[in-house]
Amino acid sequence: MGHGILRAGTETFDQEAWHNRVMPELLNDDAIHAYQIRMSEELRMLDLARVNDPVLKRLLDMGCFDWKSPNSISGPGNGIAYLAVVASRLLPRLLEVEDKVRHLAVQPPFSD
Repeated sequence: MGHGILRAGTETFDQEAWHNRVMPELLNDDAIHAYQIRMSEELRMLDLARVNDPVLKRLLDMGCFDWKSPNSISGPGNGIAYLAVVASRLLPRLLEVEDKVRHLAVQPPFSD
C-alpha cells in the first residue's frame, strides 16, 4: 500500500505522540487552534464527573470550540482559548495528584 493511504481497520494511532505533539511548524495562532482541536477530544475522553468544580467545567467549555454544532462559526478569542488549553493540560495532572493524596489519606498510619 502506498505512503499516506489508509485502509479502514489497519491504521495505528499513537495516542501519546498525538497528545505530546508540539507542532513547532505552526504560527502561534494556528498552534492554539490545533491545540483547541486536541483539547476538545481530550476533554471528551476525560472523566469530567471527577471534577467537582462546575465553574472550572464551564470555563473549559467556554474555551473549547464547539466542533459538533453546525451553527458554530467562531470560537473563543485567542486569550481565552490559550488559557483553556493550558487548563486542560493541567487538569489530568491535578486529578492524578488528587487520587494519590486520597489514596494516601486512607492508608493506615505507620506502626512500629
